Amino acid sequence: MRVLTHKSPDLLLDTKDWRIVQEIVTNIRQPISQIAKNILLSRQSVEYRLKKMQENKLLIGSRTVINNSKLGFRSFHVFIEVHTPKEEKIILDRATKAPFVNAIIIYSGKYNLEISIMAKSQEEFLDYYHEITKNVRIRNDIILTLLNGLRSEVLPSDHFPKLKKIGETFSEPVRKGKKDRKVDLQKNDLKILYSLSKDAQITNTKLAREIGVSKDTIKYKINQLEKENYIIQYRPVVNYSVLGLSINSLLIKTNYIPEDIKKFENLMKEHKSILWATKTYGYYNYVVYVITKDLEEFHEVINVLKGSFEDLIKTYEILFAFQELKYNFMAKSISDTFSNNTS
Repeated sequence: MRVLTHKSPDLLLDTKDWRIVQEIVTNIRQPISQIAKNILLSRQSVEYRLKKMQENKLLIGSRTVINNSKLGFRSFHVFIEVHTPKEEKIILDRATKAPFVNAIIIYSGKYNLEISIMAKSQEEFLDYYHEITKNVRIRNDIILTLLNGLRSEVLPSDHFPKLKKIGETFSEPVRKGKKDRKVDLQKNDLKILYSLSKDAQITNTKLAREIGVSKDTIKYKINQLEKENYIIQYRPVVNYSVLGLSINSLLIKTNYIPEDIKKFENLMKEHKSILWATKTYGYYNYVVYVITKDLEEFHEVINVLKGSFEDLIKTYEILFAFQELKYNFMAKSISDTFSNNTS
């Protein structure tokens, strides 16, 4: 469980620490020796500093971004307002245990919860959604299908030293390959993807032991999965709250003004306080995660959006994020489904 609100005191990092963070933000799986070489520090120094970041709860894990659309799955995000804390707990208990749920965030605001469900179709999604909301009174809910990612999670430049360009767009793979080419995945490939999605730093030796194959086989398969764009990025899980930052969400509904939409989406990709943004299909057209040091700064972001796009933005909803109960880039059900149908 990760608390997303600002907690004091703030952690202070020096320039060398930030160079390390910037190096691992899009590929935490690379060897420490490679990081040291890239930023001209000793291996021992990098290892020590990474250990201190973990001890201070800045780095609290790692995840691998999986190309679920290539696996034939879509991500449906549901924002839910329930009647009582008791009913909220029922939904949370079900969603936490459900293998098709890959993310759960608790909010203060109009909606209590954001739950991400991965499914192959709208019909399958509805079956899953009914499973976690059965016999629970829902006051209101909004279902959004994720479309194009506008910005992946990157370090917001306004709060971090500008040492070099950081971050990559969601569509950029770890290795450049033939993006549209599909290969026949075997059961072990899906096991590898799911294990990496939970822990991007899991060693080839441990993976080989878990799956029952050789370390060389694991290395070969990961290389192929990267090349064929099933693996997009290896990311650290950064606990922004220890840096004095909070993450909040915006649900934005727009009018259809093509020239303004293009400008708006470019702003989403470049704005210093936008942590993550995606286009969606449903009542709202965009989901945006904003990272700021306080409410004043957060409202400044909103005012910039409203002032720059007063004709485009039809309405919006602010959600103040409190806890992240579950977050993974691949649902367990995907691995289970393929395991039951592959050899």
